[in-house]
Amino acid sequence: MATDAYVSTLAWLYRLEARRGIDLELARVRRAAAALGHPERAAPTFHVAGTNGKGSTAAMLAAMLAAAGARVGLYTSPHLVSFRERIQVAGTPITEAAVVDGIASIRAVLGPAMNLTCFEVATLLAWETFRAAAVDAVVLEVGLGGRLDATNVVTPAVAVVTNVGLDHEAWLGDTLAMIAREKAGVVKAGVPVVSGATGVAGDVVAARARELGSPLEVIDRDFALEPDAGGRPAYRSPRGVISPLTLGLAGAHQRRNAALAIRALECVPRLTPSDAAIRAGLADVRWPGRLQVVRREPLVLLDGAHNGAGVEALAAEVRARAAGRRVRVLFGVMRDKGWQTMLRELAEVASEVVVTRPRQPRSASPAEVAAAASCPARVIDDPAAAYRELLATSAPDDVVVAAGSLFLVGDLLPVIDPSLVAAAERERAAAVLAGRW
Repeated sequence: MATDAYVSTLAWLYRLEARRGIDLELARVRRAAAALGHPERAAPTFHVAGTNGKGSTAAMLAAMLAAAGARVGLYTSPHLVSFRERIQVAGTPITEAAVVDGIASIRAVLGPAMNLTCFEVATLLAWETFRAAAVDAVVLEVGLGGRLDATNVVTPAVAVVTNVGLDHEAWLGDTLAMIAREKAGVVKAGVPVVSGATGVAGDVVAARARELGSPLEVIDRDFALEPDAGGRPAYRSPRGVISPLTLGLAGAHQRRNAALAIRALECVPRLTPSDAAIRAGLADVRWPGRLQVVRREPLVLLDGAHNGAGVEALAAEVRARAAGRRVRVLFGVMRDKGWQTMLRELAEVASEVVVTRPRQPRSASPAEVAAAASCPARVIDDPAAAYRELLATSAPDDVVVAAGSLFLVGDLLPVIDPSLVAAAERERAAAVLAGRW
């Protein structure tokens, strides 16, 4: 059966992750892409790097291009429920059969000695899928960093750096300048760069652009999305003003992401949508797990904030929405993240924190996290049980916030939406077969 083949294919992929982990370099992917006939060159690409907002910005780019009639390939990571989410053509995730056949084809061409990581194979699968689908444009989200990320063998039509913050320090460095140099690695000679980075990180991106002769567009200097006279979002750039705009993604921080996405499109005139398509795309875009409202009474928000800057933005949104209501936080995090900072931010808005364990090998110990909380905290190890308990004991006017990791969001979505249970079970079966759980 196709499902059995899909589960075994995913298990093979996840064994690569267990065996190789994160191994940043480009030589392997360059050789593999060449052997496959350079599928990464099949369509103009928007390459999106940054610490936070990469996925949202990528989703906005894809939505605006689609609204203009383009057939778009979208590659993002990580997935929430199913691996298939990572690779989408015209808004539709890759099929199970395409995953099986695509990876089998890659393995057949590259042979048993290909020595690739899980993310490298997934990236090659995305490019092969987009080439076969004859997409008009590709939106490519960086996995980790930029300079040595597998996606960085591409020469894009435009590069985007959404912002730079402290995250993945073990691989990228422990200062903003060091991390910015890794993110700025996506800048290519002569290729336009759209930057949301500020301070020292912005200086690093600008220096890289000057070094390579790449036109640089900086948010709030060259373009911006700000309230108009009536308080509605309005975009301005040298091309003109687009007002008013409606953003399908919630949160004040999404205005910056929207501005970056619009300006990136303006940097590629042959692909720049009309103002009407920009409006339609931004209004219609959906990106689960980003201030996602899944219930009203109590108000339940799912957010994948997984570092200090992300949680700070989330806490600001919660303050604005809660307006004196009781806030209860369900928190699950990876142990290699700066969870102490995240926990402090959330404790300032929460009356209680329930700590759980996302179903990932890298999950932090809930007991250790709860012990560090500065507000009342307790442990419910299983995410589904924790979520159900919070709902059962919350008043209609309470606010329940689940945050700390996109993996936690992925654990909760099948609990909230039964239509996702089958996909989650297949994912779990692959993980068990690979020895991840």
